[in-house]
Amino acid sequence: MDDNRPRIEIIQERVGHKVPVIGVGSLYTADDVLKASQTGVPFIALGRELIIDPDWVQKVKEGRESEIVTKIDKGKQEELMVPDPLWQAIIHSPGWFPGVE
Repeated sequence: MDDNRPRIEIIQERVGHKVPVIGVGSLYTADDVLKASQTGVPFIALGRELIIDPDWVQKVKEGRESEIVTKIDKGKQEELMVPDPLWQAIIHSPGWFPGVE
Protein backbone atom coordinates (compact mmCIF):
# COMPACT_ATOMS: atom_id res chain seq x y z
CA MET A 1 0.00 0.00 0.00
CA ASP A 2 1.38 3.38 -0.97
CA ASP A 3 -0.08 5.29 1.94
CA ASN A 4 2.28 6.69 4.56
CA ARG A 5 -0.43 7.64 7.04
CA PRO A 6 -0.66 5.78 10.35
CA ARG A 7 -2.61 2.51 10.08
CA ILE A 8 -5.20 3.69 12.58
CA GLU A 9 -6.02 6.69 10.41
CA ILE A 10 -6.51 4.47 7.35
CA ILE A 11 -8.67 2.00 9.32
CA GLN A 12 -10.78 4.80 10.77
CA GLU A 13 -11.31 6.27 7.32
CA ARG A 14 -12.35 2.93 5.79
CA VAL A 15 -14.53 1.39 8.51
CA GLY A 16 -15.02 4.00 11.23
CA HIS A 17 -18.44 4.96 9.96
CA LYS A 18 -19.56 1.30 10.10
CA VAL A 19 -18.14 0.10 13.42
CA PRO A 20 -16.43 1.72 16.40
CA VAL A 21 -12.64 1.63 16.11
CA ILE A 22 -10.25 1.36 19.05
CA GLY A 23 -6.75 2.73 18.66
CA VAL A 24 -4.25 0.49 20.43
CA GLY A 25 -0.55 -0.24 20.33
CA SER A 26 2.65 1.74 20.73
CA LEU A 27 0.99 4.76 22.32
CA TYR A 28 3.62 5.29 24.99
CA THR A 29 3.51 9.07 25.43
CA ALA A 30 0.72 11.58 25.87
CA ASP A 31 1.66 12.98 22.45
CA ASP A 32 1.21 9.52 20.89
CA VAL A 33 -2.31 9.32 22.34
CA LEU A 34 -3.11 12.87 21.23
CA LYS A 35 -2.03 12.10 17.66
CA ALA A 36 -4.09 8.90 17.65
CA SER A 37 -7.18 10.70 18.96
CA GLN A 38 -6.80 13.35 16.24
CA THR A 39 -7.48 10.65 13.63
CA GLY A 40 -11.10 10.62 14.79
CA VAL A 41 -10.86 7.24 16.52
CA PRO A 42 -13.50 7.27 19.27
CA PHE A 43 -11.62 4.96 21.67
CA ILE A 44 -7.97 4.66 22.70
CA ALA A 45 -6.68 1.65 24.66
CA LEU A 46 -3.53 1.48 26.75
CA GLY A 47 -2.18 -1.94 27.71
CA ARG A 48 1.59 -2.27 27.78
CA GLU A 49 1.78 1.41 28.65
CA LEU A 50 -0.07 0.86 31.93
CA ILE A 51 2.04 -2.17 32.80
CA ILE A 52 5.21 -0.13 32.22
CA ASP A 53 3.88 2.88 34.15
CA PRO A 54 0.73 2.24 36.22
CA ASP A 55 0.55 5.98 36.97
CA TRP A 56 0.40 6.92 33.26
CA VAL A 57 -3.12 8.37 33.37
CA GLN A 58 -2.55 10.19 36.66
CA LYS A 59 0.63 11.78 35.30
CA VAL A 60 -1.21 13.06 32.23
CA LYS A 61 -4.08 14.31 34.36
CA GLU A 62 -1.64 16.25 36.55
CA GLY A 63 0.38 17.65 33.63
CA ARG A 64 3.42 15.50 34.40
CA GLU A 65 3.72 13.94 30.95
CA SER A 66 7.51 14.29 31.00
CA GLU A 67 7.59 11.82 33.93
CA ILE A 68 5.89 8.98 32.01
CA VAL A 69 8.07 5.87 31.92
CA THR A 70 8.13 4.44 28.39
CA LYS A 71 10.43 1.42 28.83
CA ILE A 72 9.96 -1.51 31.15
CA ASP A 73 12.47 -1.75 33.97
CA LYS A 74 13.38 -5.44 34.31
CA GLY A 75 14.17 -4.92 37.99
CA LYS A 76 10.71 -3.71 38.98
CA GLN A 77 8.43 -6.75 38.72
CA GLU A 78 7.30 -6.51 42.35
CA GLU A 79 6.80 -2.74 42.25
CA LEU A 80 4.77 -3.05 39.02
CA MET A 81 2.83 -5.99 40.54
CA VAL A 82 3.12 -8.10 37.40
CA PRO A 83 2.34 -11.81 37.99
CA ASP A 84 5.17 -14.26 37.29
CA PRO A 85 3.69 -15.86 34.14
CA LEU A 86 3.16 -12.47 32.49
CA TRP A 87 6.56 -11.21 33.67
CA GLN A 88 8.29 -14.25 32.18
CA ALA A 89 6.50 -13.66 28.88
CA ILE A 90 7.51 -9.98 28.93
CA ILE A 91 11.20 -10.51 29.62
CA HIS A 92 11.53 -13.50 27.28
CA SER A 93 9.80 -11.86 24.31
CA PRO A 94 12.24 -9.36 22.78
CA GLY A 95 10.47 -6.48 21.09
CA TRP A 96 7.12 -6.98 22.82
CA PHE A 97 7.84 -4.35 25.48
CA PRO A 98 10.24 -1.45 24.98
CA GLY A 99 13.36 -1.94 27.06
CA VAL A 100 13.47 -5.71 26.61
CA GLU A 101 16.16 -6.76 24.18
